Amino acid sequence: MSCRVFGLFLLFLCNAFPTSTAQDGKKASPGLQPDHSAEAFVVEENTDSFSFENDGTSTRDSLARVRMQSDAGVQRFGLLTFSYQKSVETVEIDYIRVRKPDGSIVATPLDDVQDMPSNITREAPFYSDLREKHAPVKGLSTGDVLEWQCHWRQTKPLVPGQFWTSFAFSHDDVVLKQQVQISVPHDRAVKIKSSGAPPTISEDGQRRVYKWIRSNLERANTSKADAVQLAIHGRLAPPDVQLSSFQSWEEVGRWYDGLQRERIVPSPEIREKTAELSRNAPDDAAKLRAIYKYVSTDFRYIGVSFGIGRYQPHSAAEVLNNQYGDCKDKHTLLASLLAAAGVRVYPALINSSHAIDPDVPSPGQFDHVITAVPQGKDTLWLDTTTEVAPFGYLAVPLRAKRALVVFSDKPPDFQQTPADPPFPTLWTFRIDAKLDDSGTLQGKVEQTMRGDTEVILRAALRSLPRAQWKDLIQRISYGTGFAGEVSDVTASAPESTEAPIKFAYTYQRKDYPDWKEHRIVPPAPNVVYPPGEEDGKLPASFWLGAPGEFQFESRVELPKGYSPDLPKKKDLQQDLIEYHSTYALEGNVLVSHYRVLVKASEVTGAGVKSYKEFAEKVIEDRDQFIPLSSGLAESAEAGVLGVTNRVRALPDSSDPMARQFEEEAKAAVQQGSPQGASEGFKRAVSQDPKFTRDWIWLGETYLGLRQKDAGVAALRQAVESDPQQPLSYKVLAFALTSLNRRSEAIQVWQELAKVEPADHDIPTNMGNLLSAEKRYPEALPYLESAVRLYPQRPGPLLSLGLAYLRKGEDDKALPLFNKAIEFQPGASVKNNVAYELAVANKHLDEALRYALEAVHEEEAASQKVQLSKLADDDLKYTLSLAAYWDTLGWVHYQLGNLKQAEGYLYAAWTVQQFATVGYHLGQVYEKQQRRQDAAHMYRLVSEQQSRGAEETEVLTEARQRLKHLNAPVTANRTGHFQVDRAADELSRDRTISLPKLVTQHASAEFFLLFAPGPKVEDTKFISGSDNLRSAGKVLGQAHFKVAFPENSSGRLVRRGIMACYPSTGCSFVLMPTDTVRRVE
Repeated sequence: MSCRVFGLFLLFLCNAFPTSTAQDGKKASPGLQPDHSAEAFVVEENTDSFSFENDGTSTRDSLARVRMQSDAGVQRFGLLTFSYQKSVETVEIDYIRVRKPDGSIVATPLDDVQDMPSNITREAPFYSDLREKHAPVKGLSTGDVLEWQCHWRQTKPLVPGQFWTSFAFSHDDVVLKQQVQISVPHDRAVKIKSSGAPPTISEDGQRRVYKWIRSNLERANTSKADAVQLAIHGRLAPPDVQLSSFQSWEEVGRWYDGLQRERIVPSPEIREKTAELSRNAPDDAAKLRAIYKYVSTDFRYIGVSFGIGRYQPHSAAEVLNNQYGDCKDKHTLLASLLAAAGVRVYPALINSSHAIDPDVPSPGQFDHVITAVPQGKDTLWLDTTTEVAPFGYLAVPLRAKRALVVFSDKPPDFQQTPADPPFPTLWTFRIDAKLDDSGTLQGKVEQTMRGDTEVILRAALRSLPRAQWKDLIQRISYGTGFAGEVSDVTASAPESTEAPIKFAYTYQRKDYPDWKEHRIVPPAPNVVYPPGEEDGKLPASFWLGAPGEFQFESRVELPKGYSPDLPKKKDLQQDLIEYHSTYALEGNVLVSHYRVLVKASEVTGAGVKSYKEFAEKVIEDRDQFIPLSSGLAESAEAGVLGVTNRVRALPDSSDPMARQFEEEAKAAVQQGSPQGASEGFKRAVSQDPKFTRDWIWLGETYLGLRQKDAGVAALRQAVESDPQQPLSYKVLAFALTSLNRRSEAIQVWQELAKVEPADHDIPTNMGNLLSAEKRYPEALPYLESAVRLYPQRPGPLLSLGLAYLRKGEDDKALPLFNKAIEFQPGASVKNNVAYELAVANKHLDEALRYALEAVHEEEAASQKVQLSKLADDDLKYTLSLAAYWDTLGWVHYQLGNLKQAEGYLYAAWTVQQFATVGYHLGQVYEKQQRRQDAAHMYRLVSEQQSRGAEETEVLTEARQRLKHLNAPVTANRTGHFQVDRAADELSRDRTISLPKLVTQHASAEFFLLFAPGPKVEDTKFISGSDNLRSAGKVLGQAHFKVAFPENSSGRLVRRGIMACYPSTGCSFVLMPTDTVRRVE
């Protein structure tokens, strides 16, 4: 195969799928004068005149006028090149001149013209004598008109007594007038064919003259990408004009057979090599394969198109000795070796760029030679020029093409090459990877390829030293959508074509997307893409690739404590293509399988639109983010927050107005306007009632505004908008749970089980809800199922253990708690176990041990916090320390250690003014007979807003304790508790007064780092008035109502707001810890 052809074929590596097969350029509308002012240049005239003689000699005269309209045009024509074949023709330049706008002329001295070998001649001097004359144009500028005239003289015919030519009019440039004239002897019969309007024919003495006059007033609308695809698939438009003196294809066949017949006769050295190659071959088929591989892989291919330099091949013995050859030579060697083995094969002339026109018999229609092997009624096709292709493989540009098979014992015959490779395409991909807590994905990739991509990869690997294979695979990895780094590359030998090629490597990607949002896309390639549109129109056909199968498997071990919200499997099927995907969790490994089955190489007509819809659904499935949630037992509120990323991944509305309303709502969220957000989401779902995502966001917005009934109603509408979407059920169930409407939440999970019985979230959540309702016999089967699903995750183990504990089966509970700690031995799980044991008032020694360990570990970790390097993760220590102090304090309370209990609980209360912590502290006071302090604490608790189901129960119990102490429970006239009053007191506890620092109104935000003492160890200005930047020194000396337990070593990060007024001075209020989630 020619270098040009194979080079285009290599573009498959970056352009695997076409976007259009359109070929016609745009024409100017009748009656409209096109505007060419934006063109880099305009060809005002281009005339080519050919004259052929009966002996096969010829002349060609060419002249052109081109107007330069920009620097780009000057660059394009600043150097003119005229090609000629030295052994048979000459080229002479008559003139090259530039007409300036003022009428003056600048001529290019012909002495400046350089005669040099062409690129192909420099690469293969023994196969080509193609040369070029290079003429640097003198004085060319924008606004000039460039003119030149030259003529070629063919003094030696390529085939004595025969001639042929072809010509392609310009479709890519603006040409006002293009004329072609062909003159032949009057009495010579020729075959002629042209596209468009027929030529005018005139008689000129002893000559017959054909003339075409065309113009191209607008550029062709074929995109650059389309042009590449047309070339790759060998579907370029044929020449506009073809002429030949050959009268039949039989003449062409006899001519070529005469050139190669003697060259394939086996010489002694050929017979000796055949004997060596076929020594162990049991039959002709084995001989054929062995000799094919030898010629294909052991002989370097010189990529010279058929017809350049010469048509006659070298003798087989010469090729054997040279160890290289062009397409003719490699066929000749193959045919000679096989002839010595008793196997007859024949040359097949073919065109790799466009289809052969059977109406014009001409050698000029061919640019390549392959081998035809008759096998009964069938034909086996071989092409040794690809060097590392499997047996019987033809490259894409040679498929489904007419090839002229030149037989030695009968007339030549056109035969059709196969449309597909002799084997199904196969591409398997498997990655076994691990995702760590930092978001780095690392694993091993193994791939197997058979087909077009395989041949490209083999050729690329063979052309490089092994030391550069890594760089090649890195580029391929990038090209298939993998942005990480590859290493440790291995691959099977490129020459081992009997089996599919295999290669493997280590892959690492830091900051794997979108781990920061706790969601990922499984790492795997995609091979299904929709066709592009031009001017709103789809192409007439679209290339799918050779029929075959693609199997991709992604196995990602997730960080401990995380589980995926598995998407549904997808099964899409059309007549020509299928797509199937499945998602599963095997232990702690997310397993994704993708299978694509291509049944035909091309889709055409109305099928293109249908395929586009198919491909868009595939991409929607392939590109969806899979949310990952923590395996720890979560509150319902945390569950709602955890699905936010999953909601974002839900499909967009097909209504552009609904999408616009959604954007407005999201902008309102960013501006801190929940009311504006709710209005925007309402408009979106009114515009598109099936817009599930915005129903969910509307419901969550209402819940944030404390409009509980409206929020639940919107979430129920989300379920109704798409009853097959599991996520809507989950959001609704989490919301109902957070509102302490557990029985309704249970019903929602039951409804989801009818839609998606295998959903992995059902067992844990149903079990936890039933357990909270004290329906332990019903809860246990669900929780046991959750443990089977996630045997190494602490969350399900804790939930099952808790159910057994509450049911009174401690012997089953404790091993589950211990196993949860074994799988995740961090402070969080230890704290959870300790708390549940304390609440149950059982195994308090174990509870104390775990609670102490949790506190010590978290305090030690908090000591590393530095405000100068503060990160979001550093803020979690303050929240967790307050929770762990509360747990340890409650354990001490149950043990009767009231002093220690008060120390831990009071410290927790000053950090985290949650109802549960306050209720625990109130019980300590009550136990200490401090009834007034207890009543005050119960009142603060009872007057708070509930943060969830657990706190709702705490508020109820606090009010009952108040009644028990005979303390009044305050309520306003509507019966609602005095929430505002409690909030004011809690805010005062977090506020301190400061001296007058500035003379005008100013405000600023700071981070404070508290250490035991308590003392302010460090401060950090965040934002606000510049004249308060130095106020950190004052804050460092201030006294806050912040406490630490005795002997604590922890550190607390608090964020606060300083406000200064000219008359009253300054104050500083610490923000509630649960509202500070990010540094920025």
